[in-house]
Amino acid sequence: MLGQRIKELRQRNGVSLEEIARNTDLLVETLSRIECGEIERLDGCLLVKIADSLRLKSAYDFTALMQLNKNPRRFHAYALGLPKTGSVSLAGIFANYRSSHEFDQWNTHQTIIKYKKGEISREQFREYLKKRDLAAGLLEMDSAHFNRHYMDILAEEFPSAKFICLIRDCYSWVNSCINYFTMPEREALQSQELRNGMPFDLPRGSNSQKDELVKNFHKYIDSPLSHWTEAYHDIIEKLPSGRSIIIKTNELSNKIPDLARFVGVPEDSLIKERSHLNRAEYQVKILQGLDYEFLEAKFNEHCKDLMDEFFPGYSLKDYLGVDMVTI
Repeated sequence: MLGQRIKELRQRNGVSLEEIARNTDLLVETLSRIECGEIERLDGCLLVKIADSLRLKSAYDFTALMQLNKNPRRFHAYALGLPKTGSVSLAGIFANYRSSHEFDQWNTHQTIIKYKKGEISREQFREYLKKRDLAAGLLEMDSAHFNRHYMDILAEEFPSAKFICLIRDCYSWVNSCINYFTMPEREALQSQELRNGMPFDLPRGSNSQKDELVKNFHKYIDSPLSHWTEAYHDIIEKLPSGRSIIIKTNELSNKIPDLARFVGVPEDSLIKERSHLNRAEYQVKILQGLDYEFLEAKFNEHCKDLMDEFFPGYSLKDYLGVDMVTI
């Protein structure tokens, strides 16, 4: 992983192997072996010489190289999607590695807000994300729904990183979101500042407002359903080709072999038992109280294309006929 990062920085800054060889007295062949991962650790003074030759543009890049030399990544992956799609479980599956769920959530949300509002530039946001990566200890699995807001920057900054998109069927997802949103102790902190997944433009705050949401959800249903579709269209469009995988939430426990192959780790190093973390009891079964034909029309209006693509043959009737479990 250290060699990969050296290669990425060298190519980005237009530095040749020959130039580094001249500055470090290393053979081009030796540098090639470093970049290919045949040599995984370097003497600190030698790495400093290589770093000097790379024309690094930020202190982060230098510090990260030093840290990678001490604590190399075995793989580098990001999980993303909408909230309530399994990001807690995915972080748990990779608990034998440097894995975290929604690291530094508050500050990351605030920085996303500034970026979306144009208060900071793309390059300033990039520098924040690089510092976040370092502060997290160079995570191997960074699982956070909000990674979707800047995955294009991550894909540029870390060309060897891989991306796991979690997608949940729209029926159980909207039911889970409303259930989550009506629990005061779980309400999303950023709800009034950023559409980072929940709760969209819905009544919130006081118990009376939450009662209004539950009693009259038919008036608000378009907001979460349109958000589900818009968010996933955007995510799918931006997923880096060749280094992305889409996993359905309900199949997460059965996809352990695929996940292991995807990131390049032994299957038995992943923890299948943690694939159902963050389960919750349903307090509000929002869909059961609404007219079936009304619901079917709304789901078809907003979600049919993506449901047909990722959950073919699975209908609202199927969902309402099974026990509901949320992740």
